Amino acid sequence: MWFYKDDYTKPVFTSEEQVQSEHGNKGILELPKTAILLYMKGLDYIKEKYDVELITEHFPGFLNACPLYKIKGQNEICFLDGGRGAPMAVDTIEICKALGVQNIISVGSIGGFESDIEIGDIVIPDKAFVEEGTSLHYYETIEYSTPNDDLFQRLVQFIPDCRVAPIISTDAVFRQTFYKETLWRKKGCVGVDMETSALMSVGRYLGLNVASVLMVSDKHPIHEDEVWQWRMTKELRQQMLFQVIDFALSLSYT
Repeated sequence: MWFYKDDYTKPVFTSEEQVQSEHGNKGILELPKTAILLYMKGLDYIKEKYDVELITEHFPGFLNACPLYKIKGQNEICFLDGGRGAPMAVDTIEICKALGVQNIISVGSIGGFESDIEIGDIVIPDKAFVEEGTSLHYYETIEYSTPNDDLFQRLVQFIPDCRVAPIISTDAVFRQTFYKETLWRKKGCVGVDMETSALMSVGRYLGLNVASVLMVSDKHPIHEDEVWQWRMTKELRQQMLFQVIDFALSLSYT
């Protein structure tokens, strides 16, 4: 744990300072209030279906300088690649916050390790257990993080065929052992990713409304004599992503 309750000093540099720095992008003053962050392939699918407009080639993240888009004629949402892993995910939402974003919807994939979950299932996590290190720079202790309740409830109502369940987020792709996944199942988790717990914990810390929509991309074997499977398809990703965009367009936060 790297949060010190007696540390009242300010950061060496902040997300607001990053935006205004030469390393950032001084041309962006404010973003739409809702941002869709992609943690899987998706930008090409959006461009195929929607008439998109480039906001900037250089989102002013410290780690994640990527293109940033919106739908033409629509100023309520923007979308961008959220990065990979908890540090890049949190860099992205810190910068989004500095640029006026209020609502974050992350779209990604999880490895499923529960017996009755299948590839292509959509999971909206009601909690994400923390096995990544980034959250522990914002909280003295934290076991799990949760989504913004209002955004979460709206998502669940909008995507009625989703599954609501806990997941876990980890930094170590190749240390997802059979022993650990047994312990994760005992917590009620159905899958694992690398970003969600940090997005929700730091989002709450920053006062952002954050929720995640995840698709089971691969099925982990439960026993060591079984085979790991990856069968996620372009069509499955498209279906989920378009549902999320339709949801974001329907938001009417005051």
